[in-house]
Amino acid sequence: MNEDVFLESTKQFALYLSELQSGLDPESYELLLRILKGTNDALVHRNVDIDIELSPREQELFTPEFGRRLNQLLDLLGPLGAHTLVDFSTLTGTEPVQSDAEREHLRREIEGIARASGLEP
Repeated sequence: MNEDVFLESTKQFALYLSELQSGLDPESYELLLRILKGTNDALVHRNVDIDIELSPREQELFTPEFGRRLNQLLDLLGPLGAHTLVDFSTLTGTEPVQSDAEREHLRREIEGIARASGLEP
């Protein structure tokens, strides 16, 4: 991914995250941030599978619409994307990554996007 594409992707990610902050209720937005942090932590530690435990209340908040919005946000991470699969029976997300090089590239992208969005990676 070249720098211009990366910067545009980062900008779109930050704009959509801001839109979600305005459009989601505070509890749902906090859940979204927790999922993003869990995704980033897993990538930093080179985990391929991401399993974020949700409380009963968080499971209520994780509606199909919430999952769609989360996927749209993660799709903005670039051509590698954060291909998240959500199993609504267990509410577990997984993120397949093909190689160490791709995983490292994706980790750097997520950290850059987090910084640009005002989040600590």
